[in-house]
Amino acid sequence: MNNSRVDNNPQRRSKNLAILALMLALTIFFCFQPIPIPGGVTLAFMILPLLIIAQGYDFKMTIILAVLMATINQIAWYTTKAASPLASIWQNPIVCMIPRILIGVASYFMGYGLRKAFLHPKYEEGENGVKILVNSKEIYAKDSIISGISTAVGVVVNTFFCGLFTVLLYNGRILTNGTQIGIEYVLTWFGINFVIEIISFTLIVPPIILALRKARLVPQPVMGKERNME
Repeated sequence: MNNSRVDNNPQRRSKNLAILALMLALTIFFCFQPIPIPGGVTLAFMILPLLIIAQGYDFKMTIILAVLMATINQIAWYTTKAASPLASIWQNPIVCMIPRILIGVASYFMGYGLRKAFLHPKYEEGENGVKILVNSKEIYAKDSIISGISTAVGVVVNTFFCGLFTVLLYNGRILTNGTQIGIEYVLTWFGINFVIEIISFTLIVPPIILALRKARLVPQPVMGKERNME
């Protein structure tokens, strides 16, 4: 297991481009085709590809997908979602785009910092002086926990800033369905989705990252200082 983000060979770049294209396609699908679940709740599955990229790849890929996802989501609110009573709120790029971009920034840097702090490869010298990693299981286990924590941070950031900007910009406004925007409405509106999203995505992302790492479709995690076996 090597420090992941130093692999810049052409094969890795090709894989990264293919994964980015796949995640973008999933993002477009989820933006224009929301997936409802029982109880009338619609989860923001469109952020799932971004959460995966933020935990598996570098910041460049993360911010590219974050900006694209935010832009596509904005377009959706002017097209397929324009008839929604909430459209006038989500058509504001401050509410719609900025929190989406911050998902990638927050999730990526939380994961990067935690991995640097808590992932330390341990090597022992094998035949012909070749170094052998001896704590891969420990690293994978910690990496999964870090992926879950960083994913949760991304969900929290998204919900917090969407709610904050909605209250700051639209408090007191009455929607076309007669609903008045206020703190209580925003807490209720975002609260149910938030609880379901933070649980769902925190459980979904880590096993996906682990599987992709083991299949070498995702680079190995960035790690802190190397520790040699005594």
